[in-house]
Amino acid sequence: MFAACAGPSSEKKAEGSDSTIAAEIEHTTDISAYIENIDDQAAKSGRMLVSHNFAMGDNSAGLVGIYSATGKPLRLYLYPESHLPVVSTESWIYLDSLNGQPMMFREIVKEKNTVRENTFYYKGNSLAYSETRSAADLAALENAAFTPYKSATPDSDFRLKPADVNTLATQVMTALNAERKDLSKVANEMRLKGASHWATGNEPGWSLAVIPHEKIIYTGNYGADVVEFPYADAQKGDKDATVFTTSVKGHTLTATFEVKRCTDDADKKHELTVTLKVDGKALRGCGDSLY
Repeated sequence: MFAACAGPSSEKKAEGSDSTIAAEIEHTTDISAYIENIDDQAAKSGRMLVSHNFAMGDNSAGLVGIYSATGKPLRLYLYPESHLPVVSTESWIYLDSLNGQPMMFREIVKEKNTVRENTFYYKGNSLAYSETRSAADLAALENAAFTPYKSATPDSDFRLKPADVNTLATQVMTALNAERKDLSKVANEMRLKGASHWATGNEPGWSLAVIPHEKIIYTGNYGADVVEFPYADAQKGDKDATVFTTSVKGHTLTATFEVKRCTDDADKKHELTVTLKVDGKALRGCGDSLY
């Protein structure tokens, strides 16, 4: 994923006494600082929801939403998921944490020999400023200079209209929060809390939810035993397995998610085979990635 925006060209000091340009500079600079804060929060503590096969014209897109710990949407990411056309576009929508309205729309457009970055800053229901830059590749784009963006079709360009961008953001969030038909009710509940992995098994009945940045919830003995472990970053195990190791108040847990088909007792197939070691006891079951 491309790094956080470097900041608008409009951050350059305005010349003369043009108060309108000065106001644009101040507003877009404030937005850039806010965006950097969101990107930092996303990396350290944000809850993430993921969805796939979102219709975008003739193609489909993958969706990633970053939410605050209290469930407020902060950043939406759309990326091409189906067969890539000649031109592919990745888009980011940054939202105001207070009112949920778009503050910035940013896109990276990749063509055969060119990469372009277009950025649009919003103030309420109006476009505050827009800019663009291009280079031969992503590495060179980091150092390319911004220039004002001029749309070839301003009347129909949705990026120039905050209300249209808000409509897209609403559609994306609806898709992100939609129930996944392949998951159980409890798995869907955990997914909406930001869980990345889910697993279940019988020995006796147990379940496990991994919520990045927050906790790992083990439920055992058919729900009678619940232990919330502190989250631990995933480690790479044998055969590209994903391993979580954590402990709390005398309890220990190692959860290994192996990319290997698993069929549960109800003959339902899952993408992951899971092995737990809880307080030294080994348990086996099936799991799914919630991303």
